[in-house]
Amino acid sequence: MSDNIYEEQKKLVLARLKTINPDSKIMLGTKRNISIKELINHVEQGDDFGKKIIQAQMNMLKVLVAEQ
Repeated sequence: MSDNIYEEQKKLVLARLKTINPDSKIMLGTKRNISIKELINHVEQGDDFGKKIIQAQMNMLKVLVAEQ
């Protein structure tokens, strides 16, 4: 994937996440809670977990578009 596409996807995911209360938490698996603020930090840093968040969000968007 080109850097330009990745950066656009990153911007889109950050925009989506920033619409949610940053103190809200979601469950990851069965034992770990993580706040939206933490998710945003991982995406902004571009670490491995942040890249997985971006990929998961893009996959979800593809599913939503395909259903229309």
